[in-house]
Amino acid sequence: MGEKDLKKNLDFINENKESLLKEHKNKFILVFEEKLVDSYDNYKRAAEEGVRLYGVDANFLVYHLVEKEPLNFIMEAAL
Repeated sequence: MGEKDLKKNLDFINENKESLLKEHKNKFILVFEEKLVDSYDNYKRAAEEGVRLYGVDANFLVYHLVEKEPLNFIMEAAL
């Protein structure tokens, strides 16, 4: 996936997050060309459908739609 395509799909999600959450909260959504394709109960099913519909090299995004994003961080220890 190209970096521009990824940003466009993420921008679509962020701009429409409130309305998406109303119908697809805690689901894995499949987004292609800045459009919601569908939502699924697990990542595997969403990814398989993306590949089936658009192919392995397509610019689709599978995104876990949750109300509150988990806090992720990486800690590096110096030896």
